[in-house]
Amino acid sequence: MKKVKRILKWVLISLGGLTVLLLLLIAGADRFLSYEKGARWLYSKVEQPLIIKFTPDEVRYLQIGDTTKTPLLLIHGAPGGLFDWLAIAKRDRIYEQYYLLIPERPGYGGTRPKRAEPSVTAQGQALLPILRAQSKPVVVVGHSYGAPVAVTLGALAPERIQHIYGISGAYDPELEVTFGISYCINFQLFRYLLPCPIWVSNVEKLGHPQALREALPLFQSVMVPTTLIHGTADTLVPFENSTYLQALLPFQTPLIALPGQEHPVHVMLPDYFVSLLLGEEPAAPDAGG
Repeated sequence: MKKVKRILKWVLISLGGLTVLLLLLIAGADRFLSYEKGARWLYSKVEQPLIIKFTPDEVRYLQIGDTTKTPLLLIHGAPGGLFDWLAIAKRDRIYEQYYLLIPERPGYGGTRPKRAEPSVTAQGQALLPILRAQSKPVVVVGHSYGAPVAVTLGALAPERIQHIYGISGAYDPELEVTFGISYCINFQLFRYLLPCPIWVSNVEKLGHPQALREALPLFQSVMVPTTLIHGTADTLVPFENSTYLQALLPFQTPLIALPGQEHPVHVMLPDYFVSLLLGEEPAAPDAGG
């Protein structure tokens, strides 16, 4: 029995040590990527002109490609950042039609201040200056938590948006998937112990149902053409989120179901999404592949 207790003790110590190491690595990576040097390193394999910009409220975003093309705004989820869209940014074909605008939502990366903003509407308002800085209507893409932000922009600035794509979006306040640990770490102490993106995303997650309820009138007023894409095997943000929004929008909205696909489809299937954004008819991906 004593031997079992000793083994259990060392297993727990080892797991604790690995957890601390992982958290330190996440914090270090987040800090590095928040600097200009880190952002440029991350996108160093993208052979396009890249400029790092800030809105008046210090939302940082990348501008990549030829600005005579159509602007494509890519909004990450929670947690998330510049790395979310790297797979798509590496596809040369996307620059045949677009230049990319990749912001870090309030609370993430090089955007200041490093403070959580659970309101979907406020998140959309923070990105409005990026839309207004473009000379052409923007195609807006959002993934996960970024998808309702993208839809909100369609209500806040419809004249500046050409089309909205919602990928694996979390829209239904009743379908929010919350884990028990989210409540355990919802204390100010953990704000200083956890890496910033984990703390921020946890605050967003716990506040997301109420934020979605508050954004409901905006969702119902969106008249911008919208396309929804969702994996049928998504366990983090269930597929029914997209059927919920499809029923809410005041016009017929196509919903593309990706059989057997899980949550990060934009990372797993970059070529599929590049083809979709270029107006092609991409072949349906293999289920779960």
